[in-house]
Amino acid sequence: MNRPQLLGRRRPNLIGEVVVVLCLLRVYDFVRAHAEVRARPALEHGREVLALETHLRIDIERSLNHWVARHDFVSFLASHWYQFAHLTVTLTVLAWIWLRHPEAYRRARTALVVINIIGLAVFLLLPVAPPRLLPGVGFIDSVANAGFGRNHGGPVPADQYGAMPSLHLAWAVWTTVVVRRVVRRPVIRRAWIAYPVITTVVVVVTGNHYLLDAVVGTGVALVALSLRPTRRVDKESADQTVGQPAEQTVGQPAEQQVTGAPPPDGVDEPASPLARACQ
Repeated sequence: MNRPQLLGRRRPNLIGEVVVVLCLLRVYDFVRAHAEVRARPALEHGREVLALETHLRIDIERSLNHWVARHDFVSFLASHWYQFAHLTVTLTVLAWIWLRHPEAYRRARTALVVINIIGLAVFLLLPVAPPRLLPGVGFIDSVANAGFGRNHGGPVPADQYGAMPSLHLAWAVWTTVVVRRVVRRPVIRRAWIAYPVITTVVVVVTGNHYLLDAVVGTGVALVALSLRPTRRVDKESADQTVGQPAEQTVGQPAEQQVTGAPPPDGVDEPASPLARACQ
């Protein structure tokens, strides 16, 4: 096993990983602190999203929201799922990958950081108010009615004008793809697909997101997950490449691996980024 492979299997320093999380929380607080400045454009953008959905005839949020509001137990379950599941499940999967699958951790963590950076940038530059905050539209804030207040207070207070992209969905897709990359049991792999599906239903019926928020959040997650880390090449492996043929992949000439020449006839081209995200 060469040095790059050893580095891939070594767990990153835990303190450094905690610092990354704290930095993201600090940026999130910075974005949330500008709520007053973002309020007016966020409401305008929210109405525009709802109008677009109406034009596309996919504006299903209000009818589902009212149906859930009439069923207390369903509303209770949906509100608590919205409030607690995304943070709990995401951090649990992240910690599990760090502990049990360090070879997959760096790529997974980097994708999650990219997801949050994209989301926070959009929240700041293109804020969107959720349906529940649009005046005169008639949405019911199920999470507030469940006792969490209008601001949905919790361990990390919610950004009131960060509806698009839905980070609830982005994180749910992230956990599903990451788990499916390292778990081999078919039953578990199939079961995890239900998580983003349920989360999509929850964020829509509680009046916290538009359907398009979920679509965009899913797209952001898949793009981030398709990114591959740059391989580290130390001096020893570089000398090996110059002095002798590198270790070949079965069925692939060494010249193609080193020079990046097009694959010969009969060899498949690499998968697309979105396909690689789910590998």
